[in-house]
Amino acid sequence: MAQLPESTIERPVRQAIDARASQFASIRDAERAALSGALIEGLQVEPGWMALCDSVNTMVRRHGYVVIRGLEPDEGRSLLIVGSTLGGEFDTYGPRHIVKRFRMSPWTTELSHTTRAGEFHTDGNVSEFTPVATVMQCELEDPGAPEFAEQRVAHLPDLLERLRSGDRDDIDAAALLTDVDSAMAHERSPQVWRGRLVQRGTIRYHPQSLRVAAKRLNEPSSALDSAIAAIERAAIDVSLPFHTHAGDTLVVSNRTALHYRGACSVRFTEFPTKFESRSVLVLHLREPAP
Repeated sequence: MAQLPESTIERPVRQAIDARASQFASIRDAERAALSGALIEGLQVEPGWMALCDSVNTMVRRHGYVVIRGLEPDEGRSLLIVGSTLGGEFDTYGPRHIVKRFRMSPWTTELSHTTRAGEFHTDGNVSEFTPVATVMQCELEDPGAPEFAEQRVAHLPDLLERLRSGDRDDIDAAALLTDVDSAMAHERSPQVWRGRLVQRGTIRYHPQSLRVAAKRLNEPSSALDSAIAAIERAAIDVSLPFHTHAGDTLVVSNRTALHYRGACSVRFTEFPTKFESRSVLVLHLREPAP
């Protein structure tokens, strides 16, 4: 039985991360330090820091992801620090912000906030250059866990091997990923991305973006729907379920793995506006400038 690629940060390293994180008065201060290259000053001399960097990079290369346990959900300060282990540059949004907060809600259909189950996907699929990695930290655990908010990650080599050894639908799904050009689009953007979903060992893939593009281009959807369903089944077969508690952080390659989050729950404290729900902090990394 395969084992979940996870690591619990050793106490001396955790203390060093906590100490560095506590030096920033707010997450915005930490973000400014991250963008100036000063975020992890002092950590490089901590004996366990380089070992943590090596461990994270090794597991992400080998499995496509790693779950890191033992951190604190401190508005994203420790998330930024752990994101630094990959050596990429932080992606930004708005006025040079890095960390986003997503809180699940029963009153929205937004994919990043809905309580409905998601689908296996990668992020930033319509952009010219997709993020190298997605790093997600649990801020508030789902009130219905562990029955709700299951997570999974499917590594691309395992997914392709499973599809290519399957039935006709599986083989056709593998062909969709590797052999034909596809189109993806966002519902609120006129931009359409076109190309091979898998190229040179990397993948960009989002079922909803594929559906939006097919509808916009008036293309038939039956074969696409069949392929998406086959990819979903194969991804379930090659992945392991896991849950994250407050502070736990998922580091996932956005180029070599698909990630998934199951249905979430809410606990109403005052219907219909006040409720407890899962909250996550998210950042993306891009390749360093040449």
